[in-house]
Amino acid sequence: MATDTEAIEPTKNWLTEQGFYNVQKINSPVDFKASRDGQEYFIELKFTSSKKTYFGAATLVEWECALENPENFYFLFAHKQISVTRDDIWDFELMLAEELMKYSTIPPFKIFFSIPLPLKSSRSPPQRKSAKQVTQENIRYLSDVFSKL
Repeated sequence: MATDTEAIEPTKNWLTEQGFYNVQKINSPVDFKASRDGQEYFIELKFTSSKKTYFGAATLVEWECALENPENFYFLFAHKQISVTRDDIWDFELMLAEELMKYSTIPPFKIFFSIPLPLKSSRSPPQRKSAKQVTQENIRYLSDVFSKL
C-alpha cells in the first residue's frame, strides 16, 4: 500500500514557504487544508521517489473535491530524489485538476476482495463502510457505466 507519511513534514514546510498558512493535515476529503491570500485551499498530496515516471491514482472522492473547488484545489506532487552524496532532494509541484486530467485515464473498474487467512478457515466477510458490496447487479451496473464512458 502506498503511503505519503515521509512526505508530510517536507510538504508542510514547502507549503509554508509558498505563502500558505494554517496548514492542517485533515485526511478527508483530501490530505491538507490551508489558507493563502485570505482564501481556503484543499490540497491532495501525491508522493513518489520514482526515478522517471510517477504512476499513481487519485480517488473519486479527491476528484469530486477538485471539481467542487476548481480554483481552490491542488494536487501537490512531492518527488523525493534519493541521494547518496547529500541529503535527499525534494521537488514539489502544485497542479490544478484541469491540468492533471491531461495525464489521467480511467481504467476498467476493479473489484477488490479481502479473504482472511488461513484459507478454508471459518470466516466472515469484512464489513467496509466506505465501499459498496459486490452483487451481480452492481457488476452489471459498473460494466454499463464504463461502456458509456
